[in-house]
Amino acid sequence: MTITEYPLVKNYLATVARETAGLSPERRNELLADLEEHIAVALEESISGDDEVRAVLARLGDPRTIAATALGEERPAPQASRTRILARLVLLAVTGPLTVFAPPLGFLALIGAIWWLWVAPQWRSRDKAAATAAALVPPLFAASQWVLPAGAVNLGVGALFIPFTLAVVALPAAVGVHLLRAASRPA
Repeated sequence: MTITEYPLVKNYLATVARETAGLSPERRNELLADLEEHIAVALEESISGDDEVRAVLARLGDPRTIAATALGEERPAPQASRTRILARLVLLAVTGPLTVFAPPLGFLALIGAIWWLWVAPQWRSRDKAAATAAALVPPLFAASQWVLPAGAVNLGVGALFIPFTLAVVALPAAVGVHLLRAASRPA
């Protein structure tokens, strides 16, 4: 049996790992490797019993204290300000109307919004992918109006064309609201 398979050591390291969940994975793995190495060196001769293991672990200190110290040394991840998040989402929201009603400006805004969205750390990749897809709907709709014969996209019924167009234009704004909620959720 290796040192880390010994029940007291295993529980000790598991407690440290659980208590340091807020650390970056690299820092947590480094801390656990250091503790494991220290325990192995202290117990390099054969383990005579639980009392010897308990004494080594007691010299290391309480796992919660070690975790609190490590967490206190870690610099917190930079958080985006609420203003910056709102600016990203407003740019995303205006891409819909701009790409339909002012295509050159809309395409520039669209490129900026998508780039700014993907460099933002507060959203998961699936949220970013959904927002990108929603932001691409208005330009695709606008392009379809130029390429397809007149009336082909209006589903054959003139009364549905205007609500359909409004929905397409509003889609990036709706996804922006979703992203705003996702940004305020805890990670």
